[in-house]
Amino acid sequence: MYISLYDVGFFILFVVLVVIGGYLIAVLRRVFGMLGLVRGILDTHQTDIGETVLLFKETLININELTVSLKETTDQTNRAVRALPGEFTDTVDDLRESFETFALYARIAGDVVKAVFSKAA
Repeated sequence: MYISLYDVGFFILFVVLVVIGGYLIAVLRRVFGMLGLVRGILDTHQTDIGETVLLFKETLININELTVSLKETTDQTNRAVRALPGEFTDTVDDLRESFETFALYARIAGDVVKAVFSKAA
């Protein structure tokens, strides 16, 4: 009696599939365990998460007010600095542009956060 190459290949394929199946079962068991832990943490801190999400709207309003105030302040500073000598004025102009860029980025970040959490709520 002899074993053909077909039988050896079939046996090796079967063993590989059993090993891969066992590995997948172990990985899925671990993933479900981790998801259970995450679910437990979320359930435990549900009220804190809810309060945090509710505060996002107020935070976005404050950020928008800050950017408007910052824009007004930079405009007033710009008018006052225009009367100063050249080199100092150039430095302040660069600073004003940096503040405007910051205000723009803050507004964009606020809009992104608002869009993300308005869809989630």
